[in-house]
Amino acid sequence: MKAKQYPKISLLSRSNWLHSKLSRFSFKFTQQNSSHQFSPINHQGMTVIEILVVVAIIAVLAMMVMFGFSRQMSKARDTHRKDDLFKIQVAFEDYYNDNNCYPELAILENCGGGELSPYLREIPCDPETNEPYIYFSLGGNQCHGYRVLVALENINDASIENAGCNAIDGCYWDDPAYNLGIAMGGTLTGNNWVQEGELAPTPIPTPTPTPDVCSGQWVISPNGTCSCYSDDYYQTAGCPTAYGTYVECFAVSGCSNSCTEEEVPLSLRCTR
Repeated sequence: MKAKQYPKISLLSRSNWLHSKLSRFSFKFTQQNSSHQFSPINHQGMTVIEILVVVAIIAVLAMMVMFGFSRQMSKARDTHRKDDLFKIQVAFEDYYNDNNCYPELAILENCGGGELSPYLREIPCDPETNEPYIYFSLGGNQCHGYRVLVALENINDASIENAGCNAIDGCYWDDPAYNLGIAMGGTLTGNNWVQEGELAPTPIPTPTPTPDVCSGQWVISPNGTCSCYSDDYYQTAGCPTAYGTYVECFAVSGCSNSCTEEEVPLSLRCTR
């Protein structure tokens, strides 16, 4: 019995058959998924309002950063000014110990100069304006005392009040911006300080007492002035001392008008 003979299929025929099958499967899969439609993504740009909001936020943040940076720089400059005052004070005292007088008034005008060497290597000046600090002598003579003023940017700095100055009037000089300083020989806020080129203030002469004729006793009255009490009144006025003349009385009290207890102690006055 002969075996059944099958027609021979070439390799090319098999390849075409496989390709046909795959094409049919792909067509069916495409049809099955054709109902699933994907809508395109809606890519829209930012609106004008959104852009303005973003710009405003960035501007506010930038201002906050700049304000904080400026404040820190201001504090750093004020610290520099305080350090300069300390250095000047040390240099001036060392100079006085060697020369029995403080430096000439014009010595701080040359910022960065070496006029104070070896006491101070360079003359300091304001770190922002590069202007010299203000130097005064006491009564026109720097051998008697000195004052140096600086201008702090932070008017609420506690050192201003501690020095006796204030945020509004400074240290009571012509320019109230100068609100901190150092002084030797006088008070920082006194009025007897003289700058380079200024004339010393003319002292007000003390009035010479004019002796009056008194038939009783010269005494220091309750308001501190010298008065003439009759002998009878003197006995009951509670006066600690009687003086022979007005000149002797005035030499003790020194008061020509009503005076305070600090100027004329109560222990020198009559009780009535």
